[in-house]
Amino acid sequence: MLLLRPLGGFTPSVIAKRSAPLVSSFLRTSSSTLLQPYRRSNPSSITASLNFLRLKHHKASSNSHHNHLGKDKETHIAKQHQQISQTPEPLQTSPEHNVSAELYEKKQIISRRIPGEKQQTNEWSDRLPSSLKLEKEAIPTLLPRPGVPEPNKYPLVKMYEYILQKKEPELIYEAEPHKLYFVFCYCFALVFLIYSINAFHIGTVLAGNIFNENDDKLTDLQNKLRLVMHSVIVLVCGAIPFLVGCGFLLLPSRLIRRIWYLPGNIAAGKEPFVKFTTHPIIPNRPTPVRIMPLSELSKSMTAKIYSGKGFYGVNDSSFFFFLREKGKWIPWMVDRKGFFWGDGRMFDLLFSKDSIEKVENSKRIDEQYADILKLKKENEDKLKRELGFGWRTKAKGKMLKEDLNKLKSIVGNESIPVVREEKGKKDTGVKKNDE
Repeated sequence: MLLLRPLGGFTPSVIAKRSAPLVSSFLRTSSSTLLQPYRRSNPSSITASLNFLRLKHHKASSNSHHNHLGKDKETHIAKQHQQISQTPEPLQTSPEHNVSAELYEKKQIISRRIPGEKQQTNEWSDRLPSSLKLEKEAIPTLLPRPGVPEPNKYPLVKMYEYILQKKEPELIYEAEPHKLYFVFCYCFALVFLIYSINAFHIGTVLAGNIFNENDDKLTDLQNKLRLVMHSVIVLVCGAIPFLVGCGFLLLPSRLIRRIWYLPGNIAAGKEPFVKFTTHPIIPNRPTPVRIMPLSELSKSMTAKIYSGKGFYGVNDSSFFFFLREKGKWIPWMVDRKGFFWGDGRMFDLLFSKDSIEKVENSKRIDEQYADILKLKKENEDKLKRELGFGWRTKAKGKMLKEDLNKLKSIVGNESIPVVREEKGKKDTGVKKNDE
């Protein structure tokens, strides 16, 4: 009691009772001050701060009553503290957070469908379809790239001038996922490899039986020579399907995934380059990247990329077209189903030596076929009118007769050219003197 006299006769219980309102007001003000920065940002931080303040308040009250509480009371308070610290408060999310999450997810989905935005990986999941419904893999997934000229709208000259003004690499092509190509190639490779093993096994057994039985009663030397000959035939018959199967396994590595146009400076004599990526032969390997001058990569002379069909004007009966590298005889394959910068006319211009006027004025593939079919039909109608019933057989017989007459003239001496005098031409009187 002597130690409590300087406090004016106040006992610890009295001090605790009188200080309780002050502590509660302090807690309210301090909690509002501490929680001010976290009200709009992070609900979990608010929960942690409330738990800390509650624990601090309980500790202060337990210290003030420490001399008057027993061990059971202290144990009960400790359990309350533990329950308060372990009880999570529900997170209160505003509608703004839900809307932003939905918009963010939509933006992510759209960005993955924009050419050039999605990161290219080389895992097994990128090569094999996710389900047996293969028709889903044929659905186009790529959207038009922003800032690219609209297909089949602008003249070729204007699009070419626009791409020449580029100072940074420009993505001009991206293919759709090649999962169907991988399935096709792997299935055919498996079939041909099985054929190779089967041919080698059957051929080896037959060659051994013929050698051991020796029904023709050949000598040992002749029998061994025949065994060697049969072994060579077996190796050839087994090697042909084996090489075809390996070719199907390597075929996806020739598929182009993306193409970039690297601008040059024509005025300064700097040629533009082209960069493209392909598939690695083995999965989970880095993406192969190849860079070369634009003039070293070209399409074949007779190939037509622009057909006028489809969104980019490149759809055709063939699913892809070839680009040949200078000095290499194995071409690169470009899938017609994908994103094209502008339309197919730009690729006919970039990967050939044709002029802009020739590419712009060239007929579409369907128009060329229509002209050929029209001419063929006119010739058939003409022969039908001339020869009548059975005109096909008569026309073939007539052509055969003409060919036989030409053959007779070649075999005989009638093939020597004879100079005939033109009608109405006067004789000059000059004659060659006999020797």
